Amino acid sequence: MVGASSTVAADLAAGDDEQETESLLFLCHSGGAAGGNSGDNPAHTENVQQISSFKIDGAKHKVFLSHSGAQKEFVEQLCVDLEARAYMFPFFDQRHHSLPKGKDFVPFIKEAARRCHVAVIVLSEKFLCSKWPMIELAEFHAAQQAGNKQLSMLPLFYKLAVDELDDRAIENRWMLRWRQLAKDDTRIDVEKWGAAVRALRRANGLVFGKHSTTEVGYRKEIVQSIFRLSPPDLPYGSSREMVGYDRMCEIASRRFVNAGPSVLGLYGTTGRGKTMLCKALCDHSSAEFLGRVCHVDLGGMATMEKEEMMPERTELKLKRVKLVLKNLCGFERDVLDRLTDYSQGLELLRVHVHREPVFLALDNVTGDESSIREAREYLEVGFHPMSRILITSRSVVNVQDLLPDSDFCMAMPTLRVKEAGEIFLKKAAPMKSISGLTDEERRIVGLCIQQCLFELEGDEVSCELDVEEKKLISKSDLWELRTRSYHPVALSALGDFFRRYSSNTPMLRWKDQLQSSKDLFKDVWSCPNGIGRMIGLQFSSLHPSEQLLFLDVALYSMQFFTNVDRSRWIDWVSELHDVTAAVVERRLQDLTRSGMIYYDDAPYDDGEYEIFNVHVPTLYKEFAEWYATEHGLQGLKKNSWGVCLSSGAAQNRRSHLSDLVRLRVFDLSRASARLVPSKTMEELHNLVELQLHSCPNLRELNLQGLDSLRHLELVKLTKLVTVTLSGSSGADEDLGIYESLQSVILNDLDSLTHGPDLRSCRSLHRLKLGRCPKWTNLEQISECPYLKEVELITLGGQQWASIPTVESLPSLQYFFLSTTGYDVDVRGVIDAVVGLECWDGALMVGELLRHLRSVIWVDDSSLDNGLWIKIEWNRRGFGKLLVDNCKFVRKWE
Repeated sequence: MVGASSTVAADLAAGDDEQETESLLFLCHSGGAAGGNSGDNPAHTENVQQISSFKIDGAKHKVFLSHSGAQKEFVEQLCVDLEARAYMFPFFDQRHHSLPKGKDFVPFIKEAARRCHVAVIVLSEKFLCSKWPMIELAEFHAAQQAGNKQLSMLPLFYKLAVDELDDRAIENRWMLRWRQLAKDDTRIDVEKWGAAVRALRRANGLVFGKHSTTEVGYRKEIVQSIFRLSPPDLPYGSSREMVGYDRMCEIASRRFVNAGPSVLGLYGTTGRGKTMLCKALCDHSSAEFLGRVCHVDLGGMATMEKEEMMPERTELKLKRVKLVLKNLCGFERDVLDRLTDYSQGLELLRVHVHREPVFLALDNVTGDESSIREAREYLEVGFHPMSRILITSRSVVNVQDLLPDSDFCMAMPTLRVKEAGEIFLKKAAPMKSISGLTDEERRIVGLCIQQCLFELEGDEVSCELDVEEKKLISKSDLWELRTRSYHPVALSALGDFFRRYSSNTPMLRWKDQLQSSKDLFKDVWSCPNGIGRMIGLQFSSLHPSEQLLFLDVALYSMQFFTNVDRSRWIDWVSELHDVTAAVVERRLQDLTRSGMIYYDDAPYDDGEYEIFNVHVPTLYKEFAEWYATEHGLQGLKKNSWGVCLSSGAAQNRRSHLSDLVRLRVFDLSRASARLVPSKTMEELHNLVELQLHSCPNLRELNLQGLDSLRHLELVKLTKLVTVTLSGSSGADEDLGIYESLQSVILNDLDSLTHGPDLRSCRSLHRLKLGRCPKWTNLEQISECPYLKEVELITLGGQQWASIPTVESLPSLQYFFLSTTGYDVDVRGVIDAVVGLECWDGALMVGELLRHLRSVIWVDDSSLDNGLWIKIEWNRRGFGKLLVDNCKFVRKWE
């Protein structure tokens, strides 16, 4: 169903497409950076408590903040600074995840002290004279002695001078105090405390006032030192589960172009992993930029075009700029909460973001004007010259609009074969990996992942195979890898399909599943969390008119023309959609910005013709085929495509026939002599386009009732004898199909003797007739004065005498005719053409056709001397006439 009420697309779209990509390729991603004081925010405390229940790694608390109560305020702000720089769980006694209420705190302190990576020791006289800070220091030293080589002690000489830790001070000052404490607590070992302080003295610490004279500057220096000793937990956790993390990040990092701040534009179709790579690069760059990294998703704006959605759009933009200010500039909640205007936040960013290098990923820039404008506003705030800015979009056009030239752009890096295998196995057999498979199992996996190859995008470069990868791919499949690449979400979706429907089948028998399914990947589209859901979300976000245009381009459109001319194609589409050519071009450009098609209004010149094509990526073409199959004729689901418009009633997955506006029936060997009953035809009264392909048993076709039909296409109906046009029962012949029909294709109809009577079709503009040798009544074409385009392809000798006269077609803009030399001696016509010197194209074509009509047909295959004639005349633009055969080409322009 095309439109907002489309049930198929809506069912598929119950989620975010890029979030879906993440869920498919990240199996256990959790959480984000904590921020602010949890004691002030119960919701935050609850969230942190929930996160802390997961086992992050061996060191849950990478940073331990050891201090006395006198420095509590300073340390609490230091903890907030660390949390803002993606340290999820700094050990601080005021955080619930560190010391849960109601629990014995001693085991928590000792466990965290032994496992931490950085022990931050805030030194003061109070620290050295307090029992618990000194117990923590002794635990740090003991852990180092026991072999924890990751643990570094970072002394902060905050309220203590460096020389107050020398041997004399230890013996004469601190040990006296420790012995007093030991009298009341037998756990205190004074000698161990002394050894710990001597070990601390050997660590290179930070002295307050030496470089920074303010507490703010001192805390900043501390955070930077902690970063160098042990980078924080990665903000997005991508390294744990992203297949090919290091390789992908290295490829993308090398492509940044230095232009003040370094920039890179990354593009790829839905599900290629752009969001995943954005987050991976944030993680990869976190240590280099001291945590000043931020991922911002600019998608979602296209679904908020209506005026009533403006408040939501404004709120979303404000939320995003707050996130950027927090992650890149370190602004705290009290400042961010006072921001109520996006422009105000952008101005604040301009003032502060240039001060230090940052990494910013502007992800999922859409073709929506507001999305592009917002991305451009971020690019223009003025970053530090050492910053890096990443932009991603489904369409290369959007990226090129934002960046200076193509040097700044790259397609998503391709997956290696073994990476593709690992992604597939994560879903299909989660307990297995490529390295643990037998050679035969690897071969089976290789056969499976070959189903997920799609054409390369842009400047993608395929990877050379290593020895292990060659065991996955057969020699006959190697050539495909030069022109195609694996789609990560398709791999996950196919793996999920095998897990669901072949879970009890041994891997070695997966080959049987591949062989038994004619088109296995089509079954994947219907998986509940598969690739169909992601593209369905994108499809459902389009305006209904854009949905219909996309389906026309993907399924129906480019077959009408012999040598595709852009203006002819645009005119045909505009008439089919009943809009102007300018509107069609604008919608095509919008679809290009969505990444679902690629439309370039500059044709490719191959030396003879200007070839025009609207490219649809294979993934989107397959989605269109699956979508249209879901709406095909009931009982013919495998052999028909349908596109529906909502009738306003409650919708089921299979819509009523009266909702169909496009219908294609194909490869239907079991069809009877009449395709559908007359009553069914009458129900198709809203049908605009009808295509019947390869239905070999169809003998007659009566189009009565198709009162809205604009495009009729009949191809490879080898037994079709009769095609009848008629209006609805009792209707005047000037109404119904006679008024609506605009384009007709009749091709490979070997038995057609009674073709449609086109003389009463008042709106017929285009006719293409090819290889219909028994239909000899071509004179009627001369009585269709509204025809703009006529193509007569491979005419047989019996048809020559009835070739129409172009002089009677005043609206004709394009004429194409080709003959065969198998049964006609055309040498006399060639002689006439050679001597023809007339610059009026229409008169010239008329003269040529008169010569052709006079040629005598000889039923003798021995005349196959390779001679043929092709005449092409195009009045558009400057006008062009081309006469071609195997001997010469003559052009008049």
